[in-house]
Parts: sequence; structure tokens; C-alpha cells
Amino acid sequence: MKYDEILDHLILNYETLKIVLFEETKHLFQDRPYILEKWKKQAYSMTAEEVKNNKPTEDMLSFGALYLLFTEAFYHQKPITKAMIREVVNVYGDTIKAILAGNFYQEFPDDVKRHSMNKPQIDEAMQQDYILSSTDIDFHLMRNIVTKKKDFKAGETGKLATEIIDNKGKVKGVAELRPNEIQATFTADQQQMWLEMLGETLNSLDDLTADLFDLISYLWLTSPKTADGYIEFHSNDALQLRNIKKRTVKGQEYDYREEDRFNIMKRVAALSSIWVSLGERKVHILNSENIQENELYKFKDFQRMFEIGAIRVAYDRNTNEAKGIFAVQVRPTSLLTPYLEGPNRTLGILDIKVFQYNHYTQRAHKRLTRYLNLQWRIRTVKRNLNQPFKVGTLLKEMDFSSRYSGVEIRDLFENTLDDLKDDGVIKEWSYVEEIDENRVGRVNWVKNYWSKLNILLTPPEFIIKENQRNFSIPFTTYQQPEIFDKMNSLTNAEIATGLPEASKEIATTIEMPVPVHSTNSVQYVQQTFEFAEPEITLTPEAMKETLERCKLSIRQAAEEIGIAHTTLSRYIRRENKRPNKKNDEKMAKWLNSKK
Repeated sequence: MKYDEILDHLILNYETLKIVLFEETKHLFQDRPYILEKWKKQAYSMTAEEVKNNKPTEDMLSFGALYLLFTEAFYHQKPITKAMIREVVNVYGDTIKAILAGNFYQEFPDDVKRHSMNKPQIDEAMQQDYILSSTDIDFHLMRNIVTKKKDFKAGETGKLATEIIDNKGKVKGVAELRPNEIQATFTADQQQMWLEMLGETLNSLDDLTADLFDLISYLWLTSPKTADGYIEFHSNDALQLRNIKKRTVKGQEYDYREEDRFNIMKRVAALSSIWVSLGERKVHILNSENIQENELYKFKDFQRMFEIGAIRVAYDRNTNEAKGIFAVQVRPTSLLTPYLEGPNRTLGILDIKVFQYNHYTQRAHKRLTRYLNLQWRIRTVKRNLNQPFKVGTLLKEMDFSSRYSGVEIRDLFENTLDDLKDDGVIKEWSYVEEIDENRVGRVNWVKNYWSKLNILLTPPEFIIKENQRNFSIPFTTYQQPEIFDKMNSLTNAEIATGLPEASKEIATTIEMPVPVHSTNSVQYVQQTFEFAEPEITLTPEAMKETLERCKLSIRQAAEEIGIAHTTLSRYIRRENKRPNKKNDEKMAKWLNSKK
């Protein structure tokens, strides 16, 4: 049976259902040809056992899970048609990918090493040169805490702790390190690796950890989540964003170095080990199994920043030796989520350069970039972008070592600003008044004179323009928690239970409502009827209406069209400076395919 011969509204039997499932979902996994190659063989062939039982066999792991996803979760033991499958894939493509992730890691062991589910989001971030981040001051302070390992001291409880202090010297909260949790579901190999990374917790607190704080938060906004709110974070996500070079042997490029991956994942472990209490804000502890009863009262205001679910370990194909943790399921807790979603969130631009500055030699570059991006969003809203900064304010954010002399600090400060200008992070910078060089180098000249000077920093035009948006486009992925729950309740062995045996004749037509554009009503027509519908003219309004009708996000539609998410978003908002004929042709063709 050929795919094109299967009509849209005919009930599918087992054999044709497999073919349609493959053909309708294969575009979701075009970056994984090894999966599609195996799926195609399974979709277009029938084993003796399948012919006998009309069900997937137990060795059809990921493809069997795909079959179960539709027959037991989306359409529980109901007749299914090609049109029904296409509708689900259009709306729930990200959910399908998220659900099958674990099956891929089990069936294709090398998949955990080479593939990240978040590659489209990382590619887009690199294309647009920024990610989104919360511009709430408390969020900024918590992010800064993960860079200051020297501030953590042994407290009354015996745990390392530090105060969270704002720029005015006010104590906003307390942070503690509690690196002692091991998930019961971890295997022995996974437990050993996780403990090894937790042993590096204190040493892992630096500006690279702050980068991961921002990156995980951003991916949580934009990537598919499980029903429990976890995203799949891969070490590739950070390494690609940081422009880390892969290993090369005799000029041929291979994978990232294991050392680079370990440096990323041990910092993720560190993030999951930080617990925070913000002032009088009461935060409910979601996971208190490991907290003693006498601790529960004392620490009732504390909650960890990030929670870890499953971890993904790569194994050597020949020796079965565990090679390292390449990916984890992670989610921000309710301590952080109010800053990322809901009516009170405030999102702004974070320049992608912050990830590419070296966390050892360019620490000041990173810290100042984060602070300026935060301030420029706030000042854009308040319309006071021309308000100067105090030199002392910027010095506090950059946090230069006390071992430097005042003259050295001034050189480092001004060189950093020059670098940010050269890299396009800032447009211009200048002192508001000329420096009196006669006062430079005198006793306490930094504290009494230079730090009090005003300095004007101008943001690039694109940051101003982007920050003028309210970022009202929803980032949530289309999900159905009950779908995840249903799939989680099934095992690979249950693939053999499938649907009741269906008729092998493809002769039944399901009556479905088909819009007839010449009237305002919905009529029921047979599949064999054809209607000559007029071409839809491409306009931002038509595109927006189609997205709403098909329940597609801008990201999902852009993926189907074959253009960048930002391109489609700007087109709908009429922000494209000049038309692009090729993009317009792609959008028009897609628009008419959805009518």
C-alpha cells in the first residue's frame, strides 16, 4: 500500500496505520536519519507475528511507543484516520517529541551523545543573537548568588550559606548548599556519576553556572515539557551556544570533549543543590523526603532553585562502560517560575555574547552584560535610557578582585567597556564629565572621586527595539498532561496489546465536518467530493487567523513552513523591513495548504 493511495477520512487498519504514522510524523525527526531509516522499514513491512496479531511486536521500541501514543493516548481505542493523525501532529508535535525522548535513548544509545531536543531553540537564539531572561531584580540577585562561591560560609545548621543582598545593602534572603540528594530511580552507575558531580558543587559556583541558570530558564520557556514540567537539557545546548569547538582528529571534526561536557553537567548539579529563602515569602517545599522532622520547621521557607528528574548516561557500545552524563531532565521550581510565566513576569533581552565570554578571563564582561541588559529593559519601559550610571554601581556589578590597584581597576573597567562596544553589546560609552587626571592615584581616589562619576552607556538599536515589545507571544507548548500520564502507565511489553483487531478492508468512510467556503455553515460531505476553493492571499491577518484556527504556535508553523521563527513573528507583527520573495512564496504555499 502506498501512502498517497490512503484517503484522508478512511478508517485505517493496522498495516495502513503504521504507514500513515510514519509519513505524518517523519518531519518531526528529520535531524535523526538513523531513527527514520529504522521506522520506515518497520512501517512498510509486516512480520509474521504482526500479520497474526495486528499489533506491534515488543522489539519495535520507539515506533511501537509512537503507535501506542495514538491508539491508547490520543485516540483511546477509537477508529483513526489519516486526517485525525495529521491534526494531532500539527498541534502536538513538540509533545510527541518530548514523550518519545526516553524511548530514543533506550533504543539508540548513541542518541544521548549526539542529539539535543533543543537544537531548534539554540539555533534560533544564535540567529537572533539573544535569548529572553527575567528582568526582575530578585531573579537577578539569585542568579548572581551562583557566581559567588567565596561568599558561602558554614552557618548555624552546619551547611554552607550566604545572604542575598541587593545594591542598597538590604538583605533580601538566604541561600544554602544542600548537595546530598540522590534519586531512588538512578542506577548504580548514575548514582556514582551524580555523586561525583555533587562533590564539585562549591567549586562549580561561577559565571558559567550563571549562564546555565539563564539558559535552562530560557529553554524551559521555549522547549517541550513533560506533564511534570521537566525539559530535556543537553550538554550540547550550552556547548553550542558558547561556540565551544569539537574534537578534531587529522582535520576531521568529531564530538565535544568529555571534559567540556562534565564542566557543564557538574554546574547543573550545583544549581540543583542551591536552596533559597526570600525574606518573608513563604515557599512550599515540594520534595521533603530527605529533610529531617526537626529541620522541616526551621527550613520551611527554603526551596531549591532547580529540580532534576531523569539523567541520561551514555555507555560505550563495546564495553558497556558508562561514559558520562550527557543530558538531564530539569525544571525551575515555584521559587523561579513566577518570574518566567504568568501575568507578573517581565522578560527582556539577554545578549548572546554573555555566553561566549570566557568565565575565567572575561568574568567582568559577563557580569556587566547581564546587568546592562537588565537595566536597559527596565529603562526602556520607564523611558529613561539616557540616564547615566554611577561608575561605582558598575564596579560593584563587575566585582573586580581586591588585589588590583585603583589604576589597574580603571584600566580593566575601561578596557571592558571598549570590548563590549567592539562586540556590539553596547553602542557607545563616555564619561559625562571629563576626568580630572590630577586626582587619579591619590589616597582613596577610587572611593572618594572616580566611583562617584557619571558614565553614559548607550544600548544597540536592536536591543531598544526588542525591549519595546511586551513579549506577549505565549511560550507554552501544546500539551495534554493526561497523554503523558497514559503513556507513563504503559510499558514496552504492552505494545503487544494495542487496538482490537480492525478490519483489513479500507472501505469505510468517516463523516467529518468539512468547511465549505461559499457558506457560513459547516456541512457534512463525503471524502470523494472535491471543492474548488479560491487561493488565500498572503497577509499578516490571514496568517494569524490560520495559526489560531489550526491551534499552532508561531514556532510550530515556522517549522512547517521552513522559515525562522523570528521571521514569521516579524511578518505577523508587520516588522519586516523589506519583503523576501522566497519566504513569501513559502508562507503563501503553506497558508493555502491549511485552507
